[in-house]
This record gives sequence, C-alpha cells and structure tokens, in this order.
Amino acid sequence: MSILAECLRSSWAPGLNEISGNVTKDLRNWLADEGYQIYAQPRNDEFRTSFSDNGPFLSALAADVNRMATAAYESISQATKSALFPKSTAWIIIKSYYASFFAAHATLRMLGKAVVNLEHQHTRSVNKIAKVFGTWTEDVSPGSFCCELASSGREVEWQRFDSSSGGVHEQFWAYFAQELGRLSDNLLTTRTGMAADNQLVSVKLAELAGNLHYNSNPKGTWLSGVRNRVNYRHDFGAWYPYRGQSPMGSVEERLVGGWLSDPVSINLTSHNDRDLRRFQATCSFIVATCRVLAADMAERCSAGRSFHSYGWLAISRLTQQRSKRHQST
Repeated sequence: MSILAECLRSSWAPGLNEISGNVTKDLRNWLADEGYQIYAQPRNDEFRTSFSDNGPFLSALAADVNRMATAAYESISQATKSALFPKSTAWIIIKSYYASFFAAHATLRMLGKAVVNLEHQHTRSVNKIAKVFGTWTEDVSPGSFCCELASSGREVEWQRFDSSSGGVHEQFWAYFAQELGRLSDNLLTTRTGMAADNQLVSVKLAELAGNLHYNSNPKGTWLSGVRNRVNYRHDFGAWYPYRGQSPMGSVEERLVGGWLSDPVSINLTSHNDRDLRRFQATCSFIVATCRVLAADMAERCSAGRSFHSYGWLAISRLTQQRSKRHQST
C-alpha cells in the first residue's frame, strides 16, 4: 500500500469507508430529498445542514466518488497514442486533463469535501427546510458551492464560490489547490502515523500544489490553462501539422502511464521548462492518488462489499478482463 494512502487515511470522511453496495443517489439528490435539518440561519452564500443519521449523506458522497472516479479511469485509459496519427498529442493531453479533473473531485469527496453545482430544485428544498425549522430569512439561490463534512459526521457546511473567481474549472482548481495546502500543513502537525512518512507525503502534496500554481498562476489553475491552450488555441504543436513540437519520447510516455504507479514515486518537480512533462506528471499523480485511496478505503469496509467495488474497482476489473480476452484472440 502506498505511504500516501496510509497517511491520508485519518483524513477520510468519517464513516465513508463503511458504505457498501451499489449506491446511486448523489449529493444534489440528497439535498432534494430533504432528510436533514437547518438549525442555523442560512444566507444566500452559505448554509449548514444537520442530521442524526449520516448514512444517507455518506451514501450520496460515495455515489459521487464512484461517478467521478470511473470517469477518471475511463479518461486516462484512453489517453494513448494513435496508430493513425503517431505524432498527435492533443487528445492525450486533453484526456489526461479530464482524468485529473475527475480524480481530484473524487479524492476531495473521499476526504469529506465536495464542489457541487446546485440548481433551483436543490436550493428550493434548502429554503423549504429552513422555513420548516424557522431559520429562514433569505433564499439560498442556485450556483456553485463547496461543502465540507464536519469531524462529528453529523453536519455539513455549504459555502458559495465567488462568482468572480472564474469558470467552473478555474473555481474547482483554486479550491483544490487551497485544500492541498491545508492537507499538507495538517500532516506536519498530526500525531497519527509515522512522522517521517507524514513529512514525505506533506512535501509531495506541497509539490503538487506548487505545480497547480506553476507559471504565475496564483489561484492554482495551471492545468486548466494548459488544457485551454491545447483545446482552443492549438498550442504546443499538439495538432496536425505538429509544428514546434518535439516527438513524444519514452519519458513522456512513462509519465502518461504514471497513474498506475505509486504516486509518491512520481517526480513532480524536475522538469525545468518542459511544461508538458510537468503537466503529464501532475495529472498522473492526481489520478494515482485517487486510485490508491479508493483501493485502501475498499479494503477497510467491514459492513459488506465496499461501494468502491461498483466504481473504480469495477471498471478496473472490467478493463483487465477485456484486455486478457483481447490478448488471447
């Protein structure tokens, strides 16, 4: 098991590892189901949901983990060179980006945090419950919120993103980078686990955050910037006729497949001005982190078959089975 997974175990959403079965109802639908209380006065930009039974919320969190993690797996598995266009790197870069985007979402959810876009039907339910409990003073309107499960496991804090902080992707990466910094700092002060291991993982997370802020990106949106340059401006010679591009060599190819290795072994920093090498290493690290956390959490489910068995682990088994059948034909 990766040292990273061991060190982050104490940061799991409390009780999430015990969720079993094929859960499908996500966080937004959990809000719409109205099985919670609102005791504190909500405002348009923040509100707090409380509950005595955390099972439904954790199941919704698990459903979101599976949705995001399987999308990450499917995306990274298809980030491969084309036999028809061997010099093409555009879709490798784009698929690697989306794999890391989905994996980062899944990882945050495993740690009890999430970025969720609430629509009218979801905020309508929030406002309704606030009125039932006599705490309503103003409506919560739709938009992007980040939520965090309290250490008690019985309360969730919801905060609206600043609408001036960019689009959905930029908002998410800014939040992810911020949480990485907090996680890295917490590992240096925790008394759980081996101090040397915690320090090693803290450094790796700080390096990851540094890459998100790379090239003067104060909000941590560097990955999104690279994706945009490839997708919309056709930079880096990634599209035909591939001008100004160095051929993808063995180093780059190893970095694309790095998500299958221990994330701690992935070099995040020694890439100098090779931006695409840094980009691929960063994407692979994020996906690898999601992979080892899912595997570790699945092993520690004592209440039946872990929900991960229907998500990351399920698509992984399916891929392996199909790969074996293909090799035998």
